[in-house]
Amino acid sequence: MTGPTRTKCAACKRRIPAHEPDVMLRRLDGERRRYYHTRCTAAALELVTATPEAWLMTVRHIAEEAN
Repeated sequence: MTGPTRTKCAACKRRIPAHEPDVMLRRLDGERRRYYHTRCTAAALELVTATPEAWLMTVRHIAEEAN
């Protein structure tokens, strides 16, 4: 039996707790996703501007009605 998966920030490598909002970054031509703390959004923006691919950035909020 495995435990729940823990989402880690792609920038600082620390776990993103379920009670914090996060930023999800996904390339439009792929299924791989990267997750970032909202405080690490600058690192996500650096990645997006450094590569020529198209990216989709989504901020996931804690409250469902905000998503």
